[in-house]
Amino acid sequence: MDSTNIKANELDFDSIDSPELISKPQNSKLITLVLPALLVVFITASFISSDYGNQAGKSKARYETKGKEIKNAGKFNILSSEDLSSGIKDTVYTDKNCWLELRIDQQMLYQHWRNGKTEKYPVSTGNNHGGDPKALESRPGLFAIFSKEEHHISSQFDAADMYNYMPFNQGIGFHSLNGTGYYGSLGIRPASHGCIRMKHEDVKKLYGECEIGTLVLATKGYSARAITFAPEGFENAKVYTKEEYKTILASNLYNILKGRYYITERPKFVVDPKIIPTSGIYTSYDVKVPEKQLIPRSYVTYFEVPDKVQVINNKEILQNESSQELVKSVNNEINNSGKKNTEETINSTDDLVRQYFHNPIGILPYFGPKK
Repeated sequence: MDSTNIKANELDFDSIDSPELISKPQNSKLITLVLPALLVVFITASFISSDYGNQAGKSKARYETKGKEIKNAGKFNILSSEDLSSGIKDTVYTDKNCWLELRIDQQMLYQHWRNGKTEKYPVSTGNNHGGDPKALESRPGLFAIFSKEEHHISSQFDAADMYNYMPFNQGIGFHSLNGTGYYGSLGIRPASHGCIRMKHEDVKKLYGECEIGTLVLATKGYSARAITFAPEGFENAKVYTKEEYKTILASNLYNILKGRYYITERPKFVVDPKIIPTSGIYTSYDVKVPEKQLIPRSYVTYFEVPDKVQVINNKEILQNESSQELVKSVNNEINNSGKKNTEETINSTDDLVRQYFHNPIGILPYFGPKK
């Protein structure tokens, strides 16, 4: 019989010894079972990989924005101007081992250490609502402890005994008093004539740990300046004069408040506490940093210069007159409306320092002892 004339469905597989022909039905069954399984595994793996990449992108975005969620966290981490402006403040660096944060609104004092540890102490700040004309309300600002005295006798308030006295704002400082009767207001409400009252053991500990020059940031809940520690061994790029310190500190705060954080140079330096006046440095307690900072943008402008045809000796010669650049990069300061940024005018460095360095609210009246 001619095998070429046999139809496929007429073959009797039991009568054929060819191993190739015998294996066909088994392979078909194997493919039928394995192929769907492989397909399920592939699809599952794709979903897992996609979700992992998405979560990794969100994790990275949260890290770069200090935990703040952003809408476009995913495969591509593209930060907007809002993301880049989150939490920006004027950072002041100290080379001391600790600095103090006085929260007038909380009646609490925080001692921040270089190793990351923070200790807190209940305090009672100044209260000028009790009818005593000498009483002063505690005021915000950036200060520095400028003196230390284990036992100070007040020259304003009836020769009161003040222990472990550390003034930072003119005559206002940390201290304790005779007895413990005033402990009831600590951490609760302002009750002093102006100074920062503390427990005996708390202020004694602070007195031993805080050297002259320790920075004090006093706030009522908001400040456009923040304090952090400079790396150990860090040295300023140059020796700054007192006037240069004032100008740089004023410029840094001014530029942040005007949204110019990313488009102005900001030298990193350790502040010399000796240049901080006893009235303190302005911290913009009354003006908040804008939600968006200006972002430098580059624009490319193309200039088309037409070629002229000049006829010389009956021949047409192309002549390009342009000897200038055809491509020009322009860095513009553009605000969010797309318009050129307009700023208030500062007429001089003196104006800048007066408005953004000096802390007029820190200047206090003096009440001499009764005669």
